[in-house]
Amino acid sequence: MKHNVLITGGAGRLGRYVADELRTVSEVTLFDRFAPDETPFPWETDLKFVKGDLISLGDCMRAITLAEADVIVHLGAIPNPTDQQPGKKTIQTRPEDLTMQSNVMGTYYLMDAARRLNVKKVIFASSYFTLGVGNRISGTPFEVEYLPLDENHPCRTEDTYSLSKVLGEEIIHAYCRAYGIKGVALRLMGISYPFRMHPTNITPQAPENGGGSFVSSTHQYVDCRDIAYVCRLALEKDLDSEFEPFFVVTDNQYAGKPKDVIAAAYPKLKDMAANIPDDEGVISCRKLKDMLGYESQYTWKKQK
Repeated sequence: MKHNVLITGGAGRLGRYVADELRTVSEVTLFDRFAPDETPFPWETDLKFVKGDLISLGDCMRAITLAEADVIVHLGAIPNPTDQQPGKKTIQTRPEDLTMQSNVMGTYYLMDAARRLNVKKVIFASSYFTLGVGNRISGTPFEVEYLPLDENHPCRTEDTYSLSKVLGEEIIHAYCRAYGIKGVALRLMGISYPFRMHPTNITPQAPENGGGSFVSSTHQYVDCRDIAYVCRLALEKDLDSEFEPFFVVTDNQYAGKPKDVIAAAYPKLKDMAANIPDDEGVISCRKLKDMLGYESQYTWKKQK
């Protein structure tokens, strides 16, 4: 079945890769505040484009209507906290509530438009930050209950960006539950692009907390082209459940066996690390492999 897909944040860096992948199997429309040739990384496309703002219900309804969308790939978001963080001296250049307005209210308006216009499926770009691994404002370490981390591990967020992604997942799940929409949340690792690759073959250093928890990174990444591939898998496969979150990982940044590397860098987690399979990392994407048939296409170990 050929779908009509609306991609929010479609003019951005990730949007172009997702659009190029999905246009091979669907009719694709881009929705963004800026046209592709107006972005910091400008590009040209012949795809239909709708200019508008996520925090406008009217704009969301107009975009869905013009795209005749039955599926939405929701990439649009502010990728960091915009409120002043304790202990950080920064010049305020954007409204402090922008992250929450865009990521939370933007998702609400989009989903409200989706249910009004009979959208069947929403694929949401969430984040591994939903766990609460990064931006530990309190200074307390992230509490690891078991390894590898999976979608059942408790989320303990502290900053507004991480919180906005948790709330975004909850909003989408609520609308799926109420209106029969299918929802998929892709909890993305840090994104690697062909023009800005993550460093690989590294040896993680023990953090200042004595190796008892992860500070901000699990030393994993996801390639933008793998994200596009997963969006296609999620588009083409209908799951039995109304909503499912998935961690999306391309690979580890280190070359050694995960359990050995983690045990060395985080000695307090050594016993838990023994449970990490050789083809996994701190965060597991086993669920994605089992339910959607995912296998990384762009691991650095295959590109050597």
